[in-house]
Amino acid sequence: MQCTQVKSKSNDSRGPAYAGSASCVSCHKDLTESAVHNSHFKASKMLTEPGSADSLHIPDGEFVFNEQTKVQVKNRADGLYQSALINGADKKTEHTDMIFGAGNSAYTFAFWYGKQLMQMPLNYLTKEHQWVNSPGFPDNQIYFGRPIVSRCLECHSSFADKKLVQGPNFSITEEYVKNSIIAGIDCERCHGPAAQHVNFHQQNPTVKTANFMVSYKKLALTRRVDVCGVCHSGTAIRTVNSTFGFKPGDTLTTLPQYSAYRGEDPDVHGKQKQLLEASKCYKIGKAECITCHDVHENNKLNAAIYSVKCISCHQEVKHETLKEKNKAILAKNCIDCHMPIKESHDIGFQMSNSKEKVPYSIRTHRIAIYNDLVKNK
Repeated sequence: MQCTQVKSKSNDSRGPAYAGSASCVSCHKDLTESAVHNSHFKASKMLTEPGSADSLHIPDGEFVFNEQTKVQVKNRADGLYQSALINGADKKTEHTDMIFGAGNSAYTFAFWYGKQLMQMPLNYLTKEHQWVNSPGFPDNQIYFGRPIVSRCLECHSSFADKKLVQGPNFSITEEYVKNSIIAGIDCERCHGPAAQHVNFHQQNPTVKTANFMVSYKKLALTRRVDVCGVCHSGTAIRTVNSTFGFKPGDTLTTLPQYSAYRGEDPDVHGKQKQLLEASKCYKIGKAECITCHDVHENNKLNAAIYSVKCISCHQEVKHETLKEKNKAILAKNCIDCHMPIKESHDIGFQMSNSKEKVPYSIRTHRIAIYNDLVKNK
């Protein structure tokens, strides 16, 4: 395919080195059209227009703390709202301005408070079709007071420009430049700034070898995994400079307080890189993120498809300890035994009209033989 001869003039908030993902379409149409439907691209979304949330099919709802205290969720003509009701009276109502999460498991909601983004009281669990109290919020009162800090946006968006503002008693507050936020994970968040690449290939459409871009395939294994790990290593990363500046070829070991795998048991939420590093498939087999995941495709793959990827390396595997009648089934589902769903110790959700906290469950990325599961067979 020849590139369309349109000079790249980007107003990307990251600066002139960035072309903007729209510029990728003319040469990489199939990849970009697929990528806009996957979980990375949908990691967050700005709700700037009425009806912006319609495609997410988020229902009205209510969360009950007690008979006197409730949170109500309403879809109105101009957007999605959450309201604090005390003894039936509306004490506070906020419009949803941003949504976090691809919706595979849950959505988190935010509203603008001046130039700060604040987390709304309720999350929505998409599989359970339930409204729940946001993780870490008080279990007996409605809370609109948690700021969504830039560290959150560093994994759920492609860019956000912030200013540090001094508050009372020597406190420091983060304020965002509102029109700077690039929601979702776009092409250049993973591939690096592309303006020079785009301009070169627009001027030289017959050149098929990529110029002025880091070749992911030519990177060392550890640095390929680091490209994913910048977001999939949990929240332990604390840096003087934002991780928005991380580019393919950089290494996470240069980031202060980055917690690589050290033999501990990482939480299943957000620490996929450390869990993979604990796996023999990585340490011996050199398996990496893209061994199983096509990051340009929709990420909702079933057990049978993932099992084909397992069997491509483990063709001679035998399950001597298991009953013969189970072997045909197991050949189509490796991951439930070797990457089981586990409960997070970091995140739990409070259910409506209850003090009960339900843990967040997610599939572990530590590929291993789990003896407790084998015994249960």
